[in-house]
Amino acid sequence: MSFVFTSLAALSGLAALLAAAISIIAWSRRQFAGVRWLALLMASVAFWAAGAMCELSVTSIAAKLFWSKVEYLGTLSTPVLFLLLALDYNHISLRRRGLALLFVIPAVCLLLAASNERHHLVWTSFQPSPSGHNLLIYGHGPAFWLGVAGYSYLMMLLGSLLLIRALHYFPAHFRGQSLTLMLSAVAPWFGNILYLTGTFPLQGLDPTPHSFAFTGLIFAIDLLYLRQLHLVPVARARAFEAMGDGVVVVDHQLRILDINPSGVRMLGGAPADWPGQPLPAPWLEASMLETGAHLELTTPDGGRILDIRAYEIEPFHKPARTRMLVMRDITQRRQAEDALREANLQLTDRLAQIETLQAALREQTLRDPLTHLFNRRYLDETFERERERAEREAKPIAVAMMDLDDFKRINDLHGHQVGDRVLQALARLLQQQSRAADIVCRLGGEEFMVVLPGSDAEQAQQRVEAWRRDFHRLEHAGEHPFHASFSCGIAALPGNGRALDELYRRADQALYQAKAAGKNCSVRAASGQ
Repeated sequence: MSFVFTSLAALSGLAALLAAAISIIAWSRRQFAGVRWLALLMASVAFWAAGAMCELSVTSIAAKLFWSKVEYLGTLSTPVLFLLLALDYNHISLRRRGLALLFVIPAVCLLLAASNERHHLVWTSFQPSPSGHNLLIYGHGPAFWLGVAGYSYLMMLLGSLLLIRALHYFPAHFRGQSLTLMLSAVAPWFGNILYLTGTFPLQGLDPTPHSFAFTGLIFAIDLLYLRQLHLVPVARARAFEAMGDGVVVVDHQLRILDINPSGVRMLGGAPADWPGQPLPAPWLEASMLETGAHLELTTPDGGRILDIRAYEIEPFHKPARTRMLVMRDITQRRQAEDALREANLQLTDRLAQIETLQAALREQTLRDPLTHLFNRRYLDETFERERERAEREAKPIAVAMMDLDDFKRINDLHGHQVGDRVLQALARLLQQQSRAADIVCRLGGEEFMVVLPGSDAEQAQQRVEAWRRDFHRLEHAGEHPFHASFSCGIAALPGNGRALDELYRRADQALYQAKAAGKNCSVRAASGQ
């Protein structure tokens, strides 16, 4: 395979290098809208131009045909990728199935080109160009006109229409960008038409890949220097107009450069021609708007509360300093927060009242209403805990069951009110002379019980005797002053059992013995009975 490297081959190689460079740079910024497809488009153009360089460099028809088949991979892919770039630029996305369908016809044409020797549906004849430069004029068959040229023109037409669509939908200050991109898309059309009609001065030279390289260069300039693709014009412009937050762009003198409708409403209305007008908010000073500032201000009329954030925008002409103010009307939110805060305070106060009532109710359920001592329910709830602690610490627990002597006779002689005062007197004495750990309960009627953690039966009896003597000395006022007494039965853990019911039964037996022994005395339950 012999080569003749001509100036035209060098031009194709230069176009390939340019397209490859654009592809690499664009791919590094593929996160922006349209840039990913620009990178793939330029990669396809680079492949196409590189194949054209090789085809222009070889001398034999067989070699030229081989490289023509190779470059068809770029020839057939480029128009489809151009359409996808235009779609993405207009924020129109296709699913994977739609993308695959776009490449069906190019894939079929690529297979036909690879097997052209069998059917000659793509190329029908080959003859040297009268223009020289090692050019070859190809005769084309029906597959070329329908599948290659026809389908490519369809893709290019749709892509160009989408760019024209952008001209219609973009705001005025973005239309220059769209017009630039659309005009750059005309270059491949112009070059390919000249080639297919045979009117290009150098017959046999297809300038289409060079034209696409030019188009890619325009897109790259738009991307790398003007940075307009970064703005994502369609979505950003519409969002800017429709967003609920007010956006105002101001210079260092707080003159308005741009503003959206929400900003107009928040600032209370302004002249129709906003650019160049001073910011109509004298209460908002330039000193407040340092980069990253976050303010919460109330308008002078007190009608609105605005949340304002300031962002510095990279200036095009230094030392001018432009800033973007993003304003959010948080009046309703603040009102809702204030209402919620007031409701929370009321709720907290209500919960505190409920907790107080619940505590009082619980206290009522656990205490005897006459003597305010704990009742049998509280005793049942707490004794098991005391028993477990005593067994864990290897300490005794004693229970003293007391019963007022001849209480029925007191009620009969002096009345129930006097009887109630006798019960209350005994309750006060037990409370005053018991320890903090002792549990003093009224079981009902004239029966009382005291649980004495840490005391054995003997120690408990000593304390009970002191209570008994002190209580008997009390004089109770009735129709005739009198003295009362009580009898007591004592049982202790572990000698008399473990469960409360068992201790209760043993203490009750000892109490019965104290009553039988003449009352006004205490008896300890015998161990092991």
